[in-house]
Amino acid sequence: MIARAALTITLTALLSLVTSDAVAQGKPRLRRPLPPPLPPPTLEIGGYAMLGVMNFTAADSFDVILGSPSGVIVGGGVRVGLPLGGLFVDVGAWRFGGEGERVFVFEGREFPLGIPVEITITPLELTGGWQFRFRGARRLRAYVGGGLTSYGYKETSASTAATEQVDERFNGYHVLGGAEYRVGRWIALGGDLNWATVPDAIGVGGVSAAFDESNLGGTSFRFKITIGQ
Repeated sequence: MIARAALTITLTALLSLVTSDAVAQGKPRLRRPLPPPLPPPTLEIGGYAMLGVMNFTAADSFDVILGSPSGVIVGGGVRVGLPLGGLFVDVGAWRFGGEGERVFVFEGREFPLGIPVEITITPLELTGGWQFRFRGARRLRAYVGGGLTSYGYKETSASTAATEQVDERFNGYHVLGGAEYRVGRWIALGGDLNWATVPDAIGVGGVSAAFDESNLGGTSFRFKITIGQ
């Protein structure tokens, strides 16, 4: 009797386990809802203001004349997002200005000449690139791009002859990458890192020739505020 009772209990327990497992397998599994799909790309236009810092490739030349190899830049532009995936076109401009002193370099030694000089750089940039949109973070966008740049370089000094004044424009190219976050329907904040090369722009004479520096480009970080879509 005891053996039969034990067998009955064992069979009952096994049947209960099999039944509960079958019920558990029959229940549908809960799945996390997928985020809604991204809306189709449309034409987007936004204007932006920019504030940044430029670190010049000709670091020694700028450091000797202006006292620093870098400086503040301000500018702005317009970006147009095309209805072709993430393709965009950007047209921008910025300005750098610094005051210093003319210097004569001989055999590695620097001799200040006591002649004030003002350097102004005004680049124009044409950029094409691609924006990356994220399904789970619609307010955030990353982008990369590159294009042509044209640097206006002006060097003036009131106490020197007109033949020593410089006012020329040099061409180069640039690449960039950055991101922006939309804080409102019409406002976005962002920043990007831009590298530009403008070869054979300086280095013919003066300080830049002494340091064997001929590239007027550099690397800049820019903070941007965009108004528009």
